[in-house]
Amino acid sequence: MVNRAEAEAPSFPELLRHKRIQAGLTQRTLADLSTISPRTIRALESGRVNARMQTVRLLADALRLEGLTRELFVGSGLGSRRQAPPVADPGLAVPRSVNALLGRDVEVRAMVGALASDHRRMISLSGLPGSGKSRVAAEVAVRLSSRRGWPVLWIGAGSVDLDGHGTAFGSLLKSLRLLVESGAEDVSAVCRLIGRHEVLLVLDGVADAGSPVGVEELLAYCPGIRVVSTSRAPWHVAGVQGTVVPPLAVPGPDWDTTGSLDVLIGVPAVRLLVDRLSEVRPGFTLGRADAAAVVRLCRRLDGLPVALEAAAARSGVLGLRQLADLPPPDLLDLPVAARPAGGPQTVGGLVRAGFEQLDTARRAILRELAGFDRAPTVPEAAEALRRPVNQVLDDLGTLLGRGLVRSSHEEAETRLHLPNLLRAVLTRA
Repeated sequence: MVNRAEAEAPSFPELLRHKRIQAGLTQRTLADLSTISPRTIRALESGRVNARMQTVRLLADALRLEGLTRELFVGSGLGSRRQAPPVADPGLAVPRSVNALLGRDVEVRAMVGALASDHRRMISLSGLPGSGKSRVAAEVAVRLSSRRGWPVLWIGAGSVDLDGHGTAFGSLLKSLRLLVESGAEDVSAVCRLIGRHEVLLVLDGVADAGSPVGVEELLAYCPGIRVVSTSRAPWHVAGVQGTVVPPLAVPGPDWDTTGSLDVLIGVPAVRLLVDRLSEVRPGFTLGRADAAAVVRLCRRLDGLPVALEAAAARSGVLGLRQLADLPPPDLLDLPVAARPAGGPQTVGGLVRAGFEQLDTARRAILRELAGFDRAPTVPEAAEALRRPVNQVLDDLGTLLGRGLVRSSHEEAETRLHLPNLLRAVLTRA
């Protein structure tokens, strides 16, 4: 168990005195070695004066500090106790996208506000593969880094490798990665390194590969740390805010009656599809002739960002109406770009991966839901499964948290909806 006193970052006067005694030096001996007067060293250790950059570096040389220990010593001497670990660009570790984030502004602003105000210290993003969890986490990280100056410690498939940068920031990132991925690092030591510094830790897909270690201890003993995680299933950590990242909203039935292009272009799924179409077909703008096909394509692909991007990538060969009329197996076989090596490489493969991670009981629920002609209520689903309602609620909660089922409230009833792509995967199987 980590001691609270150990988790707090020492002030520079405390750190200087500790390192001097640890090296077996008196104040006068340290003065001789560093060419700094004994009077100045006494003033520094008592906290009566602030150290200058050259003074701190001379002291570090005299104490023979190296590597991470030296970086933290220098950083402590040049900043306040609340200052973050030294790094030239606090957002350096965040994987950057060349495209703007579309259709998520409300959710992102809410998460940034919750983390910045200390209302929540951990947010767990879950949902279907390809729904944009990592992209949302990156946007949250960039905004917090920009507005609050928090360094971002990003661990995941999209991590920027800082190990070779020789900075305290890079060394801390390496220690955190070893801790949460394998437990190969002492959690107490990592807590001491972070101390009371304000940092944002992003764990991108780490929980999909195993059970991360030390996160609860970091939250308990490092009061300045905030955590954002992305995974297919929500995390179960005390105090975490679970947020399902759904596919982008698609055109509703009201568009079928109004047919307004102004309304249509404001729908998030349509905005994303049109934006990606313009990359493949420069100068493309949504007109009346293509509107119905765009609506149909967005609905058939459930507004799933990775699927919309895959369809847009094929628009140079197939017209929009041809894409919208593709049979379900062909939609599932659309290739997706930039996936981790060895991972699913098609739209159907991504959706199937989320299904195949489930146990037998939860797979049975999804297969049963796929057999309904219209979205069933919870009691209807339980009756079809021949199980009491209270026995299926936990399983349904798991499926909702993974984005494999979504619920809607219609006429005081909760109805369960299956994504079109998942229905196609189950039918194909």
